[in-house]
Amino acid sequence: MPEKTFNYKEGKSDLFTKVKRPLIDIEAFSESRNIWVLLYEVLADTGADISIFPRIIGRLIFNDITDGKQIEIRGVVPYSRLICYLHKVKVRINGRNFTMPVAVADSDDAPLILGRVNGLDLFDASFLKGKKVKIKWE
Repeated sequence: MPEKTFNYKEGKSDLFTKVKRPLIDIEAFSESRNIWVLLYEVLADTGADISIFPRIIGRLIFNDITDGKQIEIRGVVPYSRLICYLHKVKVRINGRNFTMPVAVADSDDAPLILGRVNGLDLFDASFLKGKKVKIKWE
């Protein structure tokens, strides 16, 4: 079974001085440029139903982000919402290609997130003691 291991990466936190996060690198196929675009430090988030790209990345991947269905995403804080446009994107992780839904945010402040639906759920993902994330597939 092929696998890829990523080290957690340390970052700043408003709550803690420093925090380590499961950030991985993925590639997304750009329809507008007809090339694979490497996306660094994508948060592997098992708590996210859907994957999210900020607007700046969405514009690299899609001809027009507003061509997708407009949706609102709510997170931990139910009264906070993020306007997004729903698209399908071809993604590659260490040679494993798949197509997943992605919500392209109408904001550059949204984080890059690899969520569960047709994303992390396609893999056996192991989070190893806050130090590494291992992704396996058949």
